[in-house]
Amino acid sequence: MFEFFNSPEVINIIVIIGSMLLFFVGLFGLLTQKHIIKIFMSIAIMETAVYLFFIGSLFKLDAIAPIMKVADDTSKFNDPIPHAMILTAIVIAMAVFALGVSFAIEYYKLSGKTNIDTMNEMRH
Repeated sequence: MFEFFNSPEVINIIVIIGSMLLFFVGLFGLLTQKHIIKIFMSIAIMETAVYLFFIGSLFKLDAIAPIMKVADDTSKFNDPIPHAMILTAIVIAMAVFALGVSFAIEYYKLSGKTNIDTMNEMRH
């Protein structure tokens, strides 16, 4: 009954639809929320959806890790470069997220505001 879900085409469709849904959940949060930390969290959710899409669409189910020396044909290996690039992007995104949240916390300590509509110190 569940063998249908093990086919590469169905897994690819599930990855695409799942990452799109996750992206639109983040986009909905980005467009509707006014709290600065919720906005940062929505952006992080959208980034996670992009990572899921790239890793899910580039991963071959029948391939092996390139560190294994059991195959002579290099077409049976998964490409490690996209995975390394996404890992680097995740580290950078988490650092930017932490910096943004720390700025938001310090801004709240100074002004007592978290709503982006009331942040008007920089206006003329």
